Amino acid sequence: MSIENHLKTELQHFAGTLHAPAQLDERIGAFIRKHTRTSAPSSRPVKRQYATRAALIAACIFLFSGIAYASSLLYTMQTDKVRVELTQQAAASLPASLSAELTQSVRDIRSELASGESAYVYSAELEKRKLPALLKITAPAAYTDIEAWKTETKRRFAPFKAPTALPAGFAFVRGELEAPVGGIDAAAYEQYHSLLRKKALAGNRTIVWQKAPAASAAVSPMDMPGLVYANGEGEQIEVRYQVFPGDDAVTDIRTITGESTTAEKVSVSGKDGYYTLNRNHILSETGAMQSLVWLEAQDGSTILYQVTTPSLNVSQDDLLRIANSLQ
Repeated sequence: MSIENHLKTELQHFAGTLHAPAQLDERIGAFIRKHTRTSAPSSRPVKRQYATRAALIAACIFLFSGIAYASSLLYTMQTDKVRVELTQQAAASLPASLSAELTQSVRDIRSELASGESAYVYSAELEKRKLPALLKITAPAAYTDIEAWKTETKRRFAPFKAPTALPAGFAFVRGELEAPVGGIDAAAYEQYHSLLRKKALAGNRTIVWQKAPAASAAVSPMDMPGLVYANGEGEQIEVRYQVFPGDDAVTDIRTITGESTTAEKVSVSGKDGYYTLNRNHILSETGAMQSLVWLEAQDGSTILYQVTTPSLNVSQDDLLRIANSLQ
């Protein structure tokens, strides 16, 4: 039985008992440990096992939140090693006041971080809605020389394609090795979710945070290096990359979005991709987010490409032009 089906069976069996966050943490830890114990021994590097557990933790969180049973599928795309799924759920459509509070909190916390530092942020309000309650925010170091960024990302991740065509008025601003809001691996989620939840309860606070330890040299699929472009009006377009090594087990990535999000299948250089428009994005400065995503196999790995913008003045054709120009 696949890990996904096994989790669904367990969810149905325990649906009436998994209400307390502490139980959620225990179930997540148990499934991760069980999967690790029952997997065949391997000579793969440790960082590869780390990456697989990171994907499994995401699946556990979403399944035990009921999302697999109370959501509407917008799209799914996959290679032989990576499967990406986007679903809608009403709970992911937050009130404007809560979205504004989270956005301001993230802005305030990031202002206290030095370049390259990260922090884990816990939201009790997201917990109440059975949404992933832990965020990782970063103040990414800026590479203003794109060639230096290309050299560093090639060394650490893979040779990435870069845009050769941009909408009128847009120009390169900086490259980053991490996204301002990133994913969280299994071990960090188990540790900081429990720690910060207790801190929030003790202080009767809805949002608490703590700086993350200095990043290690190991590379994880949770890292999302990217290129940032902007125009004279301050509107931005980002190109992000997420690398999944080919020697891992199948990775299942599940993302949820609110009911205002729409999705449309598109073609990117002959490959299937999806364009989405979210008019109620939790952490967007404009409240909106346009995104173009697709998968590409490269040198035995799989790369998830994302071209995004919070601006509604940028068109879908603009994003497609960028995506089709990557070289």
